[in-house]
Amino acid sequence: MGSTKGRCGFQCELLKTGPFAILRWEKNQKHKEPFQMKHCSECGSRTLKKIPEGDNRERDTCESCGRIFYQSSKIVVVCIPEWQGRILLCRRAIEPRRGHWCLPGGYLETGETLEEGASREVYEETFASVENLKLFSKAELIHLNLVMFCFQGKMKNASFRAGQECLEVRLFEMSELLEMELAFNAHRFSLEAYAREPDSGGIHSFRIDQD
Repeated sequence: MGSTKGRCGFQCELLKTGPFAILRWEKNQKHKEPFQMKHCSECGSRTLKKIPEGDNRERDTCESCGRIFYQSSKIVVVCIPEWQGRILLCRRAIEPRRGHWCLPGGYLETGETLEEGASREVYEETFASVENLKLFSKAELIHLNLVMFCFQGKMKNASFRAGQECLEVRLFEMSELLEMELAFNAHRFSLEAYAREPDSGGIHSFRIDQD
């Protein structure tokens, strides 16, 4: 296991076990405090953190009606769309990080598989169609309560254009991507891993405490 410091100010630990590569990134600053509700959505009374009977974690609990609020991680799906060795990226037309380049992606919709969600997001944002999707990496964004699943996929053809949430879309050489300031570190880490091992056969896993 080795440790290096990246240009984003992150401390990186790499642990490789069999087909899996696990990267842990920690920002050199204080973590954000976890989200805490202030008022109950049922009765409007104050909530507090407590461990409910039979549980082993603190939950937001209404001190009046006793309702317990459970927080679940949201799922984001993204894709690395490849066409003849180049990667398709979007320049964001919305916040956060408006004007920055990123991989096409977004929240998983109810009733979708991960693959279906990744394919849909690529089409919505770039009007490109992808096939042969394979899960490439997973990122746990602790500070945002998100889990990101990143797929690699081949574009069916070179047809694409900007969707509603994009200012523009472009194919980039991998050497260009590695010099760019991307919108999200989770996207950068996945692309850096893809540049090293595009056909590793394993799943790269990241834990990100700050973005």
